[in-house]
Amino acid sequence: MPVLQYLQAFFADLREQEIPVSTSQVRDCCQALLLIDWANRDYFYSTLFTTLVKDYSYQKAFDEVFERFFNEYLSPENRQYFQSVNSEQPSRSREVTAVSDYDIGMGTPMGKGGTAQAPGGKKNPLQQDFGRISAEELTSIEAMVPLLARRLAAKFVKKRKRNDQNRLDFRRTIRSSLSTGGIPLNLYTVRKYREKPVILILCDVSGSVMNFSCISLALIASLERFFQYIESYAFIDEVSDITGLLLSGNPLNFRGHVLRNARVVGVTGYTNYGRTLEQFHQRFRHRITRKTSVLIFGDARNNWQENGKWVLAQIKSQAKKVYWFNPEPVSQWNTGDSIINDYMPYCDKVFACPNLVELEKSLAKI
Repeated sequence: MPVLQYLQAFFADLREQEIPVSTSQVRDCCQALLLIDWANRDYFYSTLFTTLVKDYSYQKAFDEVFERFFNEYLSPENRQYFQSVNSEQPSRSREVTAVSDYDIGMGTPMGKGGTAQAPGGKKNPLQQDFGRISAEELTSIEAMVPLLARRLAAKFVKKRKRNDQNRLDFRRTIRSSLSTGGIPLNLYTVRKYREKPVILILCDVSGSVMNFSCISLALIASLERFFQYIESYAFIDEVSDITGLLLSGNPLNFRGHVLRNARVVGVTGYTNYGRTLEQFHQRFRHRITRKTSVLIFGDARNNWQENGKWVLAQIKSQAKKVYWFNPEPVSQWNTGDSIINDYMPYCDKVFACPNLVELEKSLAKI
């Protein structure tokens, strides 16, 4: 029986034995399994037990289910199979991720509190640098995007609920208490109404940051219901409205679609942030209001050209917030032709997002 069916049946049997296994526990289990050596029985048991059992009173029932399911599956005869599985991390990741996607929602990033290296010495997709990824690694990273999207959505829901808490209507409460001798038996509150923000995205789609920008757009698109609407613009040395392209297909598949159908390459074909900011402000400044949060995705490497920072200053004066997401680690900022320091004074926050873990953390703060 393949791994997928074993895990699904295992989770179902635990629940039948009245062991409370939540979707978040299944999620954590599936992701933890990608970080261990399955041929080691102790590792395998510990991973399942620590992620699925929160009360030691259930240990006996858990052990019985585990023995029934995995004695044969983890037998010495299968060790060679496990070694081959460990040497084929991408295929194993897809299968276990399929269990996670089928059985649950989104969960804690594998990199959080864990190791950057998966079994076999391969990089954890969540911690793989955007600037150094192969085609195979890009596939693994893209496979994680739907899971991260659900995790981000859960964070946005919690954040919205926290922000929507009612505040005490002090005057009405005191007025009411006069009829009970000053004792506030009834508390009156005023419900806060928080309008959904408008998101305007400006992303660099030049070769060095194209993957980062497209993955970022995919994550933002998945959060569409939390915003009034999203507008997207792409650029290299020309800026083009790609809102329709983003909404009409899968953002993970539109790298070539953008380059074919959007005019992002101008005279030189070299990234030009100064020219882009000026063009954008001239053509689309009417779309920026005090309800608009402007999100810029790019490495601020400007090929030694004019920075146009005065335009970003004007955009900041018009917008509610300006956030910049840089795919490079901070150690590479302002080296070579990077001019991120020129733009920082005109941003509410500049985030370093060299991998999916940091990108997720950063997007959760907008």
